[in-house]
Amino acid sequence: MQTAEISASRVDSAADVLSGKLKDILDQKENRVIQVEVDCTVSVAARKMRDNKVGAVMVLDDESIAGIFTERDLMSRVVADGLDPETVQVSVAMTTSIATVPPETTISDAANIMSQNRIRHLPVVHNEKLYGVISTGDILAWKLREQEFTLHQLEDYLFKT
Repeated sequence: MQTAEISASRVDSAADVLSGKLKDILDQKENRVIQVEVDCTVSVAARKMRDNKVGAVMVLDDESIAGIFTERDLMSRVVADGLDPETVQVSVAMTTSIATVPPETTISDAANIMSQNRIRHLPVVHNEKLYGVISTGDILAWKLREQEFTLHQLEDYLFKT
């Protein structure tokens, strides 16, 4: 597990559009992290993803993050290799090199990290414990809410004066 480095955004206007911190998003979510243990089978992890309508599960070894198992891992490391999901443990197919960030990370910085690393899920860690997971969908929903708020402010200013 590695803590992601925060670099300058590739889009100058992203800071304007994506203000706020990850803890703001996580406070609005159920904040329920879907997780499995390292010794569970791929089929169990896949069913858990399906049942919870998520594209990834965090893989824990006791209470420590061991990796993340995503739809991409399922396709490229299990299905494409012809492995049996009923017998292969998720630890064989999971991604172990993952970026993590603290809850105080700005939404803009998180979006930049996800874009640069081509990832759709970003674990949020606080005091060395898994605090939550941010997805690209979470960031897009936040951006949409902010844009709607800005639009309403402009409408109020232009048409109600």
